[in-house]
Amino acid sequence: MGQQRKVRVAVIFGGRSGEHDVSLRSARAVMEALDPNRYEVVPIGITREGRWLHGDDPLRRLETGSQLARLEGRAGSTASTDGAGNELIIAGTAMPPVFASATPGAIDVVFPVLHGPHGEDGTVQGMLELADVPYVGAGVLASSVAMDKAMTKVVLTQAGIPQAPWVLVARRDWRRDPGAITEQIVAEIGFPCFIKPANMGSSVGVSKAHQLAELAAALDLAARYDRKLVVEKAIVGKELEI
Repeated sequence: MGQQRKVRVAVIFGGRSGEHDVSLRSARAVMEALDPNRYEVVPIGITREGRWLHGDDPLRRLETGSQLARLEGRAGSTASTDGAGNELIIAGTAMPPVFASATPGAIDVVFPVLHGPHGEDGTVQGMLELADVPYVGAGVLASSVAMDKAMTKVVLTQAGIPQAPWVLVARRDWRRDPGAITEQIVAEIGFPCFIKPANMGSSVGVSKAHQLAELAAALDLAARYDRKLVVEKAIVGKELEI
């Protein structure tokens, strides 16, 4: 009896969001955990500029410019293209040829290990749906809603689920009239409070403010990552992570 064919799993990592480095770390953990006797891993990296890399160890190539990888001692030298089509440079949302079902050795399933916008927000999921490629994780709608903290809170409110008091601040409003925004937050939320970009994870751009001076700095930081900012009342109690 012949040996059973391994499942080809394309692991996608990197990406254009502020969580690029975190994605690289997650991808390494995922690829090291996949059983090599059952799965053939096809690593696919996306640069910070949105270029797709396939072949020639894309994880190592992206880790070259990763702060986290350098701190962990894993950054290597940048590899050049070998001219045999191993590097895919694809602009925008074009589908890498390795995903095409007609391609010899096509992948069986995609494992997106992208964090933040342009990956965890339903965009890549939608691309894979259009290409009729199976993938791991939540679908387009769930990914999109869960990525946006403000939209998630609206959905939770509709479902009657209790949550911390919060307000949504538009970046343009904060920059145009910071005094009015500060007054609103103090009146409706108070201190201490947490300030977060609406569409970011891994605690990127998140701050806790105990006074007005910290509040302004926190809003400025969050505004670097998103045009929508969420301000929540700090809740003291047991924290459960799911």
